[in-house]
Amino acid sequence: MKFAEKSWYQRSPIAAQNLVVSFYGMAGRLVRNGEEFRRILDELEQSEWYTPEQFQTLQDEKLRALIEHSYEYVPFYREAMDERGLKPSDIETTADLAKLPYVTKEDVRTRMNDFLSTAPERGRLYPSSSSGTTGTPLELLRDQYSVSFEQASLWRHWRIAGLGLWERRATLRGHPVVPQSQTKPPYWRVNGAENQLIMSGFHLSDERARDFADAIRGFGAVALEAIPSPAYFLARAMLEQDIRLNLRCVVTGSEPLYPEHRPVIEEAFGCKVFDFYGQSERVCFGMECERHTGLHLAPEYGVVEYREPEWDHDEGVVEVVGTGLNNLKMPLIRYRTEDFISSHPDPCPCGRAMPLLPPLDTRAGGILRTPDGRNIAYSLVNYAFMGTKNFRKTQLIQDELDRIRVKIVPADEYTEEDGKHLVAKLTSYLGEDVRITLEIVDDIERSRSGKYQWIVSNLDPLR
Repeated sequence: MKFAEKSWYQRSPIAAQNLVVSFYGMAGRLVRNGEEFRRILDELEQSEWYTPEQFQTLQDEKLRALIEHSYEYVPFYREAMDERGLKPSDIETTADLAKLPYVTKEDVRTRMNDFLSTAPERGRLYPSSSSGTTGTPLELLRDQYSVSFEQASLWRHWRIAGLGLWERRATLRGHPVVPQSQTKPPYWRVNGAENQLIMSGFHLSDERARDFADAIRGFGAVALEAIPSPAYFLARAMLEQDIRLNLRCVVTGSEPLYPEHRPVIEEAFGCKVFDFYGQSERVCFGMECERHTGLHLAPEYGVVEYREPEWDHDEGVVEVVGTGLNNLKMPLIRYRTEDFISSHPDPCPCGRAMPLLPPLDTRAGGILRTPDGRNIAYSLVNYAFMGTKNFRKTQLIQDELDRIRVKIVPADEYTEEDGKHLVAKLTSYLGEDVRITLEIVDDIERSRSGKYQWIVSNLDPLR
């Protein structure tokens, strides 16, 4: 919903903008939430309580179908298996995945067409992009079943958190539905098709906290769906101004939820936080249950492995490797997510046999602050990188309130025009008062813990 970048949308009255958002919301609801969605959701709510043996059987069955399809229709995997003398019958269980090579972001970036299935299409295809936090976003394709499965997985989690299907919810994520130039409320638009109040995280500041809180209360939302950092910024400002809400749940995702942020969010919104984990590549999914002991990995969604990094690292640090089980158009098998963990929690007492994944902090990136008082989380900044290309790695460094340096590890195809395009995109999100300069570098290193600090702020820390 990147409507706010369109001039016709910016010139339209707010009521008309609400209609546009609702129209696209209805189109999305029809695409994502038809009969297939309902059937998958019912199946997931049953398999949620499977035994480990049942989950293993389910994964093995889905994996065999995926491997057979990939060998017949996907050039990358046919080539990889032929080189190793493998046939689909050699991959019978998840343990056999070790016979196949790892897949990296660079593999997908440079050989995208080889990852696409040549099988006849059975419906629409849906493009999506990966995060741009480590370089040029990956261009991905998903089939209808994958889209439906993703939505059903999210709604299963929301139901665990206490949100009923189509109940009123407020969303504080990266949807740019409010023009960046707008300086007065409402900093939100209404998606009537999904009973959703979509709030602009790009306009959030301490001075506007009461406006946002009043909007959530006035809309009658029973839940908040949010990126953790904006939720924390809003919650902190609300508490400082003695503002509190009484919601049923807050659901967070798309970046790490830090332990010190959770109690602030829960106090301000009067409810528990339920965190989830996923990626644009859709290779694995984790969700927090009512016991809040960690993230339950969804075996129906993907197979998770752990790989020891090749570089010097702290003891116990491993990379999450995922095999998505539901997207036949662009399968990703043994995909290296570049997310790292360092511990494995004990089983959850909730009774679900889904294994637990500890919280990840490897994509942590800090925030950018603007001269007009806004705090822009790195997951929101990522929107400026959508549509950019020819970057292997990037890093944003803020030394002053009105100045940001962008380090770039360029790809071979990089030109000055790519850099100018990035500066223009960042300026459109951060404002004309922020100066942006580019620095070409050879590499940007990770820490020994695996953390890749995408945004580095040298300003005084937030209160």
